[in-house]
Amino acid sequence: MKRTSGALVAYSSSEDEAPTNAPERKKKLLPSLASSLIVPVPVDDPSLHQGRIRATPHVEGQYAAYVYIPLVVQPKTALYSLVEEVLDVTKEMVPAAHAIGEIVSCSRNSGGVVVGSSRRARELHLSLTRPIFLRAHQREEFKQAIKLIASRQTPFQASFATFSELTNDERTRAFLSLEIGAGHHELRNLLSALSPTLQSLRQRDFYSQPKFHVSIAWALLDPDTSVNGDVDVKGQPLAYESAIPAEGTSGNNLSSSGDIGQSNKEFQTECFPRIPHFPSVLIPTLNQQFGAKVSSAHTGGFGADTIAVKIGKDIFSWPFRGSDVNQVDP
Repeated sequence: MKRTSGALVAYSSSEDEAPTNAPERKKKLLPSLASSLIVPVPVDDPSLHQGRIRATPHVEGQYAAYVYIPLVVQPKTALYSLVEEVLDVTKEMVPAAHAIGEIVSCSRNSGGVVVGSSRRARELHLSLTRPIFLRAHQREEFKQAIKLIASRQTPFQASFATFSELTNDERTRAFLSLEIGAGHHELRNLLSALSPTLQSLRQRDFYSQPKFHVSIAWALLDPDTSVNGDVDVKGQPLAYESAIPAEGTSGNNLSSSGDIGQSNKEFQTECFPRIPHFPSVLIPTLNQQFGAKVSSAHTGGFGADTIAVKIGKDIFSWPFRGSDVNQVDP
C-alpha cells in the first residue's frame, strides 16, 4: 500500500501563542534577611591589638590552632625574677618591645569597676606545631589525637640554654626567645608523635631543624625588611607566633580584601613603631649578663608535664602519663 504524503502538523511554541502586546510580568523580590542573621564582614583594627594584623585571612568555619607545652612561671621564683630583669634591659634597648605571657588579676567593686590589679604569674608557651587550621568537624578528632599523645608521654625535665632572636614566617614580628637545651630529645619524640595527625589533616609539620623555645617579648617589624622562606636574614629558623590571632581578638581581623587601608597603615606606623630587627648587640648583651643564670638548672630548669592545644579561643590540656597535674578537659 502506498502511503499518501501529507504535511506535518506544526505546533507553535508558547511564546508564539502569547500576544505580542502582553504586559511583562514583574519579578517578585525576596524579603530581606533580618539583621540578626547577617554576619558582619570582618574588619581589621590593629589599634586594638598593639598594631598586630592577621597574617592569614579569615575563612568562615575554619579555626586557627596550635599545640604547645605550657610553662607557668610563678612570682618569687628564680626564673620569674630573671625574666623580669631581662625584660627591663630589653625595653631600654628596644622601647618598641612588648612582654609576652603576663597574667594580670583584677578585683572589682560592687559597681563592676576595677579597683586594683596585680601580676600573679607569667605563662610561656613551648611550641610543638606551626599554626594549623582546622574545620569544625576536625576539632574533636584533633583533640583526641593530642590526648592520646599525652597518655603515652611521661613527664621529663627540660632547661633553657641561651637567648636568641627569631621571626615569624611572614616577618611581621621579631621575638626574643629562650632556647631549650635539655629536653630536646623528648621534644623531638613529641614532634614525631604529632606528625601522622598533622599529615592526615594536610597540615605542615614543625620545622625540619627546630629550635625549641619560649618567647618572652616581641616587636613589630618593618615590612620593607621582609623575606620569604623558612629562615630569616640571619639564617635562623622562623618562629610562628603571629599567625595565631592575638589573645582577646575575634580571630576575624582582616577585611575581605585582606587590606587594612592606607590611612590605617599610616596610623599604625605612627602609634606602633616598627623596627628592621632587634639591635645586633641585644642578644650578645643578654647572653653575657644573664647566660650563666638562664642555663643553670636552678634558674632555667623546669618540668614538662602537660600538653595543650588552643583551637580558636578555646584551650584544652592533658597531663602526661603519670603526672599529678589536674586535667583541663571539658
